Amino acid sequence: MIRRIASWPDRVRTCIGHSLSEPFYRFFRLFPNWEIGLDQPEITHHTHICPSLAGRRAVHLSDLHVDRLQPRHDVVVLTVQELRPDWIFITGDLLNVPEGLPPLFRFLSQLREIAPVFVTLGNHDHYSGVPVSQYTELADRHKITLLINQSTFIPSGSGELAVVGVDDPSLHRADLRCIPPPANRRYTLLLAHAPNILDMMDEAHAVDLILCGHSHGGQWQIPGVPTFWLPPGCRGRIAGRHESTRHRLYVNRGLGWSFLPFRWNCRPEIAVIHWIEREAAP
Repeated sequence: MIRRIASWPDRVRTCIGHSLSEPFYRFFRLFPNWEIGLDQPEITHHTHICPSLAGRRAVHLSDLHVDRLQPRHDVVVLTVQELRPDWIFITGDLLNVPEGLPPLFRFLSQLREIAPVFVTLGNHDHYSGVPVSQYTELADRHKITLLINQSTFIPSGSGELAVVGVDDPSLHRADLRCIPPPANRRYTLLLAHAPNILDMMDEAHAVDLILCGHSHGGQWQIPGVPTFWLPPGCRGRIAGRHESTRHRLYVNRGLGWSFLPFRWNCRPEIAVIHWIEREAAP
């Protein structure tokens, strides 16, 4: 694992983020029925060309914010099961407070029964005060692949899938040295929590697709009003597809909530990635 020591500004932001968010989450944990607009996730489908992965599919989830299990989490598990993915990728913000660890790993274990699960961390995972070593220990115990500035390789047909997971870019914890060099018949997928990862990439980084979350899609979408709630690290990327000259990024709206337990005109999202051999004929 490539470890990066957080700078003092990032440590200050982590402390402030923890101080601001913890009272909200602890308060609303007492009123689980107050959630609004979180129980009907939208399934979005995305197609990418890769002959060696043709016929495979993955589910991308983000921003779980699991502090206690709700009926909506059972819906997510059943929905993912029906989608029959080969892999499940989760891009951070797993929980908010340490008490969320047991329900979080019960939820992840249910997903792990469906397909291998690959996870990376987000800013709220650091705000929670849970040590990285504890996430690592629990992930190992539950056979979840936690990638913190690490990569792993999955043979697939005549090629391989490289899954890279970096620590939270919005807290400047991402270390891109873990991205492997290009290789023949290798598809490289990068998991990162925040969309500003796209601004950190350069031409030398051989990444085919970046998956992230963090934005919650704005969480509240008021008709006629520009999106006004975006956390640092989004750089204006609210949801959906974004590109640079070399890289493609997808921003998932996530499943959970931040600070206030409701979404407005902004449904939670389960993204499905389908790999195909070639473009369909017109």
